[in-house]
Amino acid sequence: MIMLFYLLNIHSKSLYILQLWKNKTIFNDSKECYIILRERSGRLGNRLFMFASAYGLSLQHSCQLYIDRNIIDELQKSFEINLTNLLSKSQLNNITSITKIYNHCSFIPNLLHSNKSYSIELSGFWQVHKYFLDHMEQIREQLRFKQSILGPVKNFLEKNINKNISTSVGIHIRRGDFLRVRRVSSNKYIFNAMSHFLIKYHSVIFIIVSDDKNYCRKTFGQNKNVLVTPDSFNAADDLATLTLCKHTIL
Repeated sequence: MIMLFYLLNIHSKSLYILQLWKNKTIFNDSKECYIILRERSGRLGNRLFMFASAYGLSLQHSCQLYIDRNIIDELQKSFEINLTNLLSKSQLNNITSITKIYNHCSFIPNLLHSNKSYSIELSGFWQVHKYFLDHMEQIREQLRFKQSILGPVKNFLEKNINKNISTSVGIHIRRGDFLRVRRVSSNKYIFNAMSHFLIKYHSVIFIIVSDDKNYCRKTFGQNKNVLVTPDSFNAADDLATLTLCKHTIL
C-alpha cells in the first residue's frame, strides 16, 4: 500500500511497447498532447502513483490531462485535490487516436516527444517517481490529507505518544495478497529494524499499520512500546499515520 518509490526491473510488456515505438510512428503531426488516466486497478498506493505519474507527465510536457471522474471522486474522499482545466469526457471522446501504454513499475525514457502530438493512456503500474520528480511540490499540494482524516489520526497519536519524550517510528507491514504472490517481510527483518531505532534513540514508540492487524498485534504488540492502528482506520488513515511519524520502516 505505502511503498512509494521502489524501482523494479523492466517488464516484458514495456520492452515490447518500446520495440513498437522503434518500428512505427504512432503520433500525428498536429501539435497537441493528451495524458489520459481511466484505469482504476490496484489499491490506494497504486492509485496515488497513477495519479502522480499522469499529473507529473502532463506538467513536464505541457499536455492536457484527463482523469476519470471516479478516480478523482475516490481520492477526494481523503485528499484536498483541486485540479483545474482537466479535459472533460466530451473532449476526450473527440480524440481520434489514443495509444494505451502498459507499464510494470519501470522508467521508460523518451516516453513523450514534445515536437509531436500524441494521446497516451496510462495502464498497468507506474510506480516510478521519475515521472513526477520535477513536480513534487504541485503533487504534494494536491495530495494534502483532509482534516476528516488528519483529525482522528492526530488524536490517536497524541493519546499514545509524548512527542517531548519519545521518537515515533511508523512500520508498514503488508501481508494479504502478498502471502500468495510474493515474499512478505520476515519477522526477523522487522525486529532488526526496530532494534536499529532502539539503539539510535533513547525512547521509541513504534506504530504499526497493516492489512493484517491481528497478526501484527500477536507478533509485535506484546511490547509496551508497540502500537497497532485501530481496526477502524482505513488505508488513508494508516497512510496519514505514517506521514506523521518521524521515521518509517517499510
